[in-house]
Amino acid sequence: MARSDSPATAGGPTGASVDSVVSDVDSPSRGLTPDQVYAVLAGEFAGRRGDMATAFVHYYQAAQLTRSPRMAELAVRAAISADDEQAAGKGIALWLELAPDAVAANQVAAFLRIKAKDREGALIHLSRLVALNKDPSASPFSLAAAIVSRVPDPGERVGLMRALVERFPESADAQQALAMVAASASHFEAADKASRRAMALRPEWDVPRLFLVRMKLSQGQRDEARSLLEDFVAQRPDDQALRKLYGQFLVEDQEFARARDVFERLLSDRPNEPDALFAAGVLSLQLDDLDGARTYFTRLRETGERQDEAAFYLGQTEERADDPQAALGWYAKVSGANASDAKVRMALLLAKDGDVVKARELLQRLRDRSPEDAVSLYMVEAEILDEVGQRDEAMSVYTSAIESRSDDHTLRYARALYAVKLGRLALAERDLRRIIAEDPEHADALNALGYTLADRTDRYREALGFIERAYALKPDEPAILDSMGWVNFRLGNYEVARDFLRRALDKMDDGEIAAHLGETLWALGRRSDAWAVWDAAAKEHPDHQYLREVIGRHRVSRTDVEPPAANTKP
Repeated sequence: MARSDSPATAGGPTGASVDSVVSDVDSPSRGLTPDQVYAVLAGEFAGRRGDMATAFVHYYQAAQLTRSPRMAELAVRAAISADDEQAAGKGIALWLELAPDAVAANQVAAFLRIKAKDREGALIHLSRLVALNKDPSASPFSLAAAIVSRVPDPGERVGLMRALVERFPESADAQQALAMVAASASHFEAADKASRRAMALRPEWDVPRLFLVRMKLSQGQRDEARSLLEDFVAQRPDDQALRKLYGQFLVEDQEFARARDVFERLLSDRPNEPDALFAAGVLSLQLDDLDGARTYFTRLRETGERQDEAAFYLGQTEERADDPQAALGWYAKVSGANASDAKVRMALLLAKDGDVVKARELLQRLRDRSPEDAVSLYMVEAEILDEVGQRDEAMSVYTSAIESRSDDHTLRYARALYAVKLGRLALAERDLRRIIAEDPEHADALNALGYTLADRTDRYREALGFIERAYALKPDEPAILDSMGWVNFRLGNYEVARDFLRRALDKMDDGEIAAHLGETLWALGRRSDAWAVWDAAAKEHPDHQYLREVIGRHRVSRTDVEPPAANTKP
């Protein structure tokens, strides 16, 4: 009968050999008697047949004859599997008699008493589990809390854990265990109170503080979580775990300079902390502090930890510093999870340096070595060829890749977009229609086909049908909102177009969306508002070609504008 991770779940037959079952019996040094062997094997064979009631009878007899806790355990699990509470109670009494300090026996006993709604009996064994838990890396209440957490009724769960904790009134571990059980039952006020009690009992312990912050996050109260964390950090400025979590908050809030300050403070206390060095390096890159990034990643390499990541980001740093040879040197050192990305960066650098042949050879070797990455590598190769002006060859890469992977929608979609770029609209339409035929809910293909028809043809009604289908699938996607706006602009529905385009621009600051919104405002006669949108976009996206083209077409009319509408958002 296999052991189960759950004390409430009986195993079936052991699946082991008969000899191994017999050898499990920790009888005295003398050999087993025939009666003992018979009882053990009869239990095993009954279990294999699925007759757990009979298995219990024989395993229980074997436990009595051999005085083996292992046989008693098998008897209990057979009884539970047979849903025979009386037999299970009989078996657990024998198991505890033979092994009173067995953790598993007390776990099962506690579970059975909980199931029988015998709180006092359950508390005896839960308290015993607290005493028996010798794992130095875990709370002494972790075993008991794991059993209590399986009580189905949330109120009963918290009540039972509170009754256990009352037996240990000065234990911070007990209060924190109660907090965790209460939170699992959505009793958040009780969890908060217990965790704060744990803090009071053990002021230097960071676990309750981290728990309270994460509990606020689990409730969707991110601002409250951050405020609470800031209070904790102010109270305990040297607490490493709190500071690390605070740094993560700042990163998520895109406060990169403050986040780096936090990790630098961590490094002032632990200068060789790998995670802090890595975070400080990445944040330095984000802040365009290349010297700082180089320093932190070099220090990380010197610790011997996270070697591949450090080499990869040193390659990124040198690439940003416009030192391709140094970048290539670092990328060549990368193995492990980042190896493929590093090799792709190497290929792009080689191509940028004019060695397109070598770049393509490198990508081919990568495809041979990692066929699971072949699709993305084909796309990188096509991108390289496009950037050096070899557009026919780039299209050939897509086509040959699709010939061997005709059902791959990612490749076909990429070829369709490239075909639009080259003005090969018939090919683009064929690819997109095939994707949609095979996957009618492919929102990106629906949107791409609709937008292409609206932007490059006069088939506006047909275009609207495709874009509306995409919009039904992804109503908050900025690209689809832009398409809805642009097709309505083409249809002359300028007010509808403006509303969609404003929503799109609010969700994503994008030069093309801004160009479309400006065109729509212009068509509505709101030329000052159009220029306000274009001017703002031009500051954010000075090199956006399509935006510059649109602005250029209207620049001659710049001085011929009406006053902006009062208190009206563009």
